[in-house]
Amino acid sequence: MPGLGQGSGPGNSDFVLRVFQLVWNSIWKGLFVMAIKKRSELAKEYEFKTWRDFTPMNISVGTMLHNMTGSWRFIKPIYEDKMPACQNACPAGNDIEGWIKLLQKGEYERAYWHLKQEQPFPAILGRICFKFCETACNRAPLDDCVGINDLERFVGDQVALSTPHPDLPEYNGRDIAVIGSGPAGMSAAYYSRLLGFKVTIFEELPEMGGILRVGIPNYRLPREVVASEFEGLKNMGIEFRPNTAVGKDIALDELRNEYDYIFLATGMHASMKIGVKGEDESHLILSGLAMLKKIALGEKVELGKRVVVIGGGNSGIDCARVSRRLGAEVTIIDILDEKEIPAHPEEIEGAREEGVKFRFLSCPERIELNDDGTIRKLVCCEMEPGSPDKSGHRNPVKKDAGLFDMEADSILIGIGQIPLLDYLNGIVETENGLVLVNEGLKVNVRGDGRAKIFAGGDIIDMPHNAVYAVASGKRAAIAMDCDRKDKDVSEVLKKIVIGDGPAISFAKYMRWDPVNPVPYNKDLVVDSEKIVYDYFNRALRVQKEIQDPDVRIASFKAFTSTFTREDAQQEAARCMHCGRCTECDNCLIFCPDMSVLYKGNDQFGYTFDYDYCKGCGICFTECPRNAISMVDEETPINIL
Repeated sequence: MPGLGQGSGPGNSDFVLRVFQLVWNSIWKGLFVMAIKKRSELAKEYEFKTWRDFTPMNISVGTMLHNMTGSWRFIKPIYEDKMPACQNACPAGNDIEGWIKLLQKGEYERAYWHLKQEQPFPAILGRICFKFCETACNRAPLDDCVGINDLERFVGDQVALSTPHPDLPEYNGRDIAVIGSGPAGMSAAYYSRLLGFKVTIFEELPEMGGILRVGIPNYRLPREVVASEFEGLKNMGIEFRPNTAVGKDIALDELRNEYDYIFLATGMHASMKIGVKGEDESHLILSGLAMLKKIALGEKVELGKRVVVIGGGNSGIDCARVSRRLGAEVTIIDILDEKEIPAHPEEIEGAREEGVKFRFLSCPERIELNDDGTIRKLVCCEMEPGSPDKSGHRNPVKKDAGLFDMEADSILIGIGQIPLLDYLNGIVETENGLVLVNEGLKVNVRGDGRAKIFAGGDIIDMPHNAVYAVASGKRAAIAMDCDRKDKDVSEVLKKIVIGDGPAISFAKYMRWDPVNPVPYNKDLVVDSEKIVYDYFNRALRVQKEIQDPDVRIASFKAFTSTFTREDAQQEAARCMHCGRCTECDNCLIFCPDMSVLYKGNDQFGYTFDYDYCKGCGICFTECPRNAISMVDEETPINIL
């Protein structure tokens, strides 16, 4: 049980605590069969027709205030907000419960700025994030997870994205060059400016946004959303240098001598090869990323009527759905089984709805071309699961006599991307094609230079998606600020890591107040076993509006809509606010000693009267969302 065993009590308190913990856990596990029966369904029912059916009771007309029952106590309850499972699962440490609470109150602008404390681009990630938070949502065992991503998009659309931060600090006298304007570069620039740095972003492309601008189709992430986010960064005083390729237009060494810090965030803009004959011999065989980039920049692309996409990852799915919008018949082939391909299930379902066909457990063998460079056929081989390896996984192997032909006018290769690091010119240490960094994302460099160099996003060893990139930009900004202040970054990160990690809190680094003005234990995560589901009613998730497939493939316009305020309020009401007090009064109502008191004077929450609290734990048991902990009697109380 959270909090038990901390500190040391008098006498046999450790032994008694352990016995209490074992008994409590056995009782709790016996009662918590949520998926089958709620605790309330196990209770016996008694029917009273009149007051005469009540059991006779003795009633005292005197007072027992002289009996300080708190002296019986060996453990005590404390109020402390904890880490919701959704926030713990978010790589950026997004305080989801906090801004949802503000949304419910109708404080949309405050919700927007609170959300941006940990994840500064809700209008972007609210459209493209793969929703790790929803996978962890404690609401899922009751009915369905909360639509966090849809709510994030709603909040992100409530304030003009060009609005600069309302509380910008003065410049601190140091400057940063951010190389790359994708999600990692954007994040590093945003947080660095909030820390007082003067920031310049260098971008090779003519427009800012990196992979967000040229690698994600407009129907998923409209161009105007990305452009507006950069207007907001510009209005914060951040300078942009588009059409400036580091290594070509300006040398990295030159930046090293001009700036105090450099953040490398150039992403992955080169496609991996499939390594088959004919791959490099026709203009009709191209990387999926190159095709997406041409479409994004307004260039004309001729694919023909039959397109084969090699690779079932998210990039491959994007290529296939874009090709459908260009009028082609599309088939995706992948070496893996459908259950193992890396694409998000929602994207696979959307592609199928739009007419994309899939052929799994299939591997390209060779590409045969006509004399004019057109594709005669793509020769593939059927695969099957092989013998299990040590982990039990069965890697696919080729079937005997499993060759088959596919017709194609164009072939798009989307099996993955790799970074292009030639611009580093050997200055920065790399390994296996990625930049080596320490826990503060600082790199090892060769040679002399004024700037200290950090790196993040897809060019370092971490999961490669937008929210992880945003998280890396935040971490690097904090690390650079620690370097400026001559602080030990390792010690600082230990203090601001939240939940199970590795997410860190910018709000904690800045010492900003939480939404609830109560003690906050950032290390205790509230999972579904700590929720009392009896106090929550089932409620269907609000569904966003999605256009029919035949309508959406007719253009590149967004085919889903942002929640209305009514829909957002209805969906926000499904949040259980795990680990956070909502002043539901359960503790006050159930306390047999009337030891739970309102704080009063317009203060949030409650306080315990420890003169009479016996430490029975009923308040802890009946708290629907685990915002109360039972701790050793000697544990100090943090009162805000």
